[in-house]
Formats: sequence, C-alpha cells, structure tokens
Amino acid sequence: MHSRLLLFPLPTMRVVSIALITTALLLALLGAEADIRRECRKQTGVSWGGLKKLRAGNFQPEDRKLKCYIKCFLQKNGIFGETDIDIDKTLRHLPWGIQGSSRKILERCKKIPSRDTCDKAFQILKCYHKAEPQILKIVAFV
Repeated sequence: MHSRLLLFPLPTMRVVSIALITTALLLALLGAEADIRRECRKQTGVSWGGLKKLRAGNFQPEDRKLKCYIKCFLQKNGIFGETDIDIDKTLRHLPWGIQGSSRKILERCKKIPSRDTCDKAFQILKCYHKAEPQILKIVAFV
C-alpha cells in the first residue's frame, strides 16, 4: 500500500510538467504572434482605424497600408509566399472542422485578379471572409 502512494505522485508530476510545458509553448506562440503584428504595423504604417475596420469585417474603403499589412502578416506566418498564398500552409493554421471547405474557397479566391502582391493578399482575405466570416474571429490579424 505504501508503494502505491509513492507511484501516484509520479504520473501526477508528469501531467503537471506536460501542462506547464504546453502552457509555456502556447504563451511563446502568442508572444510571437504579437511580435509579428507589431512588426507588420511598424513596417507598413497601417492605422489603428484601418485595423479596427478589418477586425469588424469592413473591407471598404480599400487602404494600401492595410493591404500591405495583411500581406506582411500572412508572409511572416508562412502562409503567403513571394507572390501568392500557399493553400496547404494556410489550412494548417485553420481549425480542422473548416479545412475541407476552406480548400475550395481558397482555390477560388486565389484566382481573383490583383494589381500587386499587397492587393493579392487583401483580395484573398476579402474573398475568404465573404465565404467564412468567422475567419476574423479565428485568426487574430489585429
């Protein structure tokens, strides 16, 4: 009976250790996301007003700095390459439950004509948002 008492704390310690490590990794990832957003704001000069409109799903009027902010954010998260979105990498950032429908949406949105890469990132997000409005709640662009 005494040996059971000694064995019980060991699994509990493992669970606690795993929970602490997971929490630390999550906090590090959240910190990295915040750094990316801060860096992209600084790099593009986007206004807080533009970011608030984006968060609310308002894509009008089109703002050049906001377009380049979206491109920067997507690139730094490994979703947007030099000239276009990487659908497979994008899907890895989305919840499993919407990945199937998202592939079709992204393939359609990827074909929308654009003036340059900033506009391309903006048009893809705008198109995707039209089909899946909850994306702005899932991905913290702001």
